[in-house]
Amino acid sequence: MFNQSKLLVWYEVASQKVVLGEALSSGVYDIASMWRHVPTDWEEQDRLGYRLSLFDADGREIAAKPISVGLVDEILSGMKQARA
Repeated sequence: MFNQSKLLVWYEVASQKVVLGEALSSGVYDIASMWRHVPTDWEEQDRLGYRLSLFDADGREIAAKPISVGLVDEILSGMKQARA
C-alpha cells in the first residue's frame, strides 16, 4: 500500500494547474479515507475543471480525479477549519 502524504485541490485551465489548496497527511487528516470518499464527477472527466490529486510520500502524483465545484468548496473549507 502507498504511504499517502498529500491531497491537492486544483483547477485545470489551458492544460495548466492552478492550485487551490492542499491537505497534508497528519493526525488531523486520514488522506486515504478522504480520497476514497470524494466522489468522481464523471461528467467532467474529459473537460477542463476542478480536480483532486493524491500524492505519495515521495511527492509523486499517484492518482487524480475530476470533482464538482460543490465538493471543492466543501474540501477547502474543511482544510481551513482543520488548520485553525
